[in-house]
Amino acid sequence: MLTILAAGSVFFPGLFLLSKQCLKSIPALRWSEGDAVIVSARLVSSVQAVMASSAGYIIASSCQDIIEDQHWLTSTYIMFAVPYFVYDIYAMFMCYWYKLRVKGHEEASAAPQHMGSAVRSYLHREFLMVLHHVVMVTVCFPVSVFWRQGKGDYFQGIMFMAELSTPSVCLGKILIQ
Repeated sequence: MLTILAAGSVFFPGLFLLSKQCLKSIPALRWSEGDAVIVSARLVSSVQAVMASSAGYIIASSCQDIIEDQHWLTSTYIMFAVPYFVYDIYAMFMCYWYKLRVKGHEEASAAPQHMGSAVRSYLHREFLMVLHHVVMVTVCFPVSVFWRQGKGDYFQGIMFMAELSTPSVCLGKILIQ
C-alpha cells in the first residue's frame, strides 16, 4: 500500500519536473519558466486522466456483477492517484502564479507581490477546485479504499472514466495559450 502511494508521489511531480525541464531546455523550444510550468501541469493532468479512464474501462468491463465483483486495479489505482490531487493543488497554484505575471493579463496590474498574498488570492479565486482536491484526498480516498470494503468496483470504474474529457480540455487551454 505504501509502495503504491510512494510511486504516485514520485511519478506525478517527477513527470511535471521532467516535462518542464524539457520544454525549457530543448533548443527548438526554449520556453519561458511560466509557459513551461503551465504546459507541464496540463500534460500531467492529461496523463493522469488517460490513466484513470483506462483503469476505469478495464475495471468496469471486467465486472459481471456490478456490486460484488472486485478488480485489483480499483484500490491500486486509487492509491496511486491520491498523490496526484495533492500535487495538483501545488501545480494549479504555480500556473496561477505565472499567469498573474503575463504581460497584458487582465489581473497583471493587481498581481500580488508576496507569496502569502498570492496564496490567499489563489485560494479565494480557485476555492472550489482546491476544495474538490482536498475532499478527494480526505473523504473520497478513505471511503473508496476502506469503507466500501471492496464492493462496487464497477461504479468506481465508471467514476474513473469521467476523466475522459480532461485531455481535450487541457489541449484547448494549451492552444489558447
